[in-house]
Amino acid sequence: MHPKHTSKPFLALLIAAAFAVFLLVTIGGTVRVTGSGLGCPDWPLCHGRIIPPLQFNTLVEYSHRLAASITSPLIILAAVAAWWRYRGYPLITVPLTASLALLAVEVVLGGVTVLAELPPAIVTVHLATAQAIFALLLTTIVWYWQKPLAEASASPGLRRWAAWGALATFAVLLSGSYIVGQGAGSACDRWPLCDGGLFPTLPVQWLNMAHRLLAAAGGLLALGIAMKASRAKGAVGSVRWAGALIGAAALGQMLVGAANPWTQFSDLARIAHLSLATALWGASVVLLALAWRPSAAESSGRGVLALGVIADYLLLTKPLIIMLLLLTALGSMFLAAQGAPPASTVFLVLIGGALGAGGANAINHYLDRDIDLSMARTRVRPIPGQRVSPRKALLFGILLNVLAFALLTAWVNLLSAILTLAATLFYVFVYTLWLKRITVQNIVIGGAAGAFPPLVGWAAVTGSLSLPALYLFAIVFFWTPPHFWALAIMLQSDYAKAKVPMMPVVLGVPETTRQVLLHSLILVTLTILFVTVYPVGWLYTSGAIVLGAYFLYLAWRLFRNPGIPAARRLYLYSLLYLALIFTLAIAGVLLGI
Repeated sequence: MHPKHTSKPFLALLIAAAFAVFLLVTIGGTVRVTGSGLGCPDWPLCHGRIIPPLQFNTLVEYSHRLAASITSPLIILAAVAAWWRYRGYPLITVPLTASLALLAVEVVLGGVTVLAELPPAIVTVHLATAQAIFALLLTTIVWYWQKPLAEASASPGLRRWAAWGALATFAVLLSGSYIVGQGAGSACDRWPLCDGGLFPTLPVQWLNMAHRLLAAAGGLLALGIAMKASRAKGAVGSVRWAGALIGAAALGQMLVGAANPWTQFSDLARIAHLSLATALWGASVVLLALAWRPSAAESSGRGVLALGVIADYLLLTKPLIIMLLLLTALGSMFLAAQGAPPASTVFLVLIGGALGAGGANAINHYLDRDIDLSMARTRVRPIPGQRVSPRKALLFGILLNVLAFALLTAWVNLLSAILTLAATLFYVFVYTLWLKRITVQNIVIGGAAGAFPPLVGWAAVTGSLSLPALYLFAIVFFWTPPHFWALAIMLQSDYAKAKVPMMPVVLGVPETTRQVLLHSLILVTLTILFVTVYPVGWLYTSGAIVLGAYFLYLAWRLFRNPGIPAARRLYLYSLLYLALIFTLAIAGVLLGI
């Protein structure tokens, strides 16, 4: 399945994210070549500061972190945009969701790499993860940009060769990283032989020669694949172009590989070696994505169906909601730690929180399947669309919650696990089964379920709860009604058909807008009063005032001119508002201002 129309801004976002990852890998190679891996010995700050000392190795390592801070939002934004606009297209949503999950792993690996003082195995896994993200982004670009043809764009033979070529390139790339980590990168100072002899004499030289032999085999395979792609019968132009890029990158890589010992392993040659290896890997992935791109005739094939099943189960978890909830948990962790929390704790809480929230949402899909079938907006969801059975959705939701509880109990603490489970139980039993169907105040009380993540984050870091954590809970609690009532105004007719007693249906839009304004006043007041219980700094305070003033302006406009356009503006801004409030809190703590 492919979108009927492609969006140039979305395509540009994908390309920017892929280029940013390529640049990040190249800068990472520069860090390694110049011995700057510990230029910033701590993480995520550098020498305990947001602005590092003006020293060469420090600035090189800091540039890598700066590039990462630019790359990460691009990937996150691409995933959010995909689920927002293309949630029915698994060829887009699945690889971008996978890249988002790998991004979380990559961030943690970055911290572990520094704090563990550059262990070779971890450094190699760090590089492998970055290359996997690069491959997923390139695959998404190809599958989004190239519309499916009536027939397959490549023969079965070329498909197999493309797969083997990509695998070989990946193996060569990682072997090169590993031998450098083992101190064998410059063990042989001549080329193609080692020290002029037919056979190496030292173990590190044998390790170096093993990489050369693997690279030679991979290079010859890449050249052979390039020739096959150029001569493939019926191949489309993009396949031939990808083959040409593979051939050029393979030849350039061989030349640069030889130039390393010829130039006495100059920094420029070593950096170019990794950069060209990444380019060859990227070209191989593009050919693989083109060769395996489903044709119109293959749209019901096993591979596409498998991606569709994955996408449907991801839809059950409501990924966009999870992202926003995890940001509130992340902000709470930084505040609780009064700085950067341990990387392992962040990773485990984000994974456990995603599993718990996703499981709760899946169970919500199961319980609300009758309502979803009645509403135009939701009748295409996996259960009413008959793509996932109700029983499987329920079991999936329960399984995710069991995994979340086990993970948080075993590796974080029992309190965070109990709070995560309590959020699910409240959402399922109090909101979905009870309040949603009987009272106009459903979202006011039921919204407490979405306010648990800040408590989970705080408990994960401190092992207890305190007044600042309760303030964060209250901020999300009072944010929920204005946010959801704005959506309810937009979907009033749908809720009326489904007989769900949302406020606009029962009390009317004017009363709803009055309640939106009152709750918005409480929300903005709470965000400003938070500084009285936690010294978050002037950056957060000024930001909360400015963001809150605009929130109140939009709420006032909706009150004075009730209608869908004003409701839509408030609804969309409320998403950004909550994300920015917690982002400002994180920035204020890290910067100390």
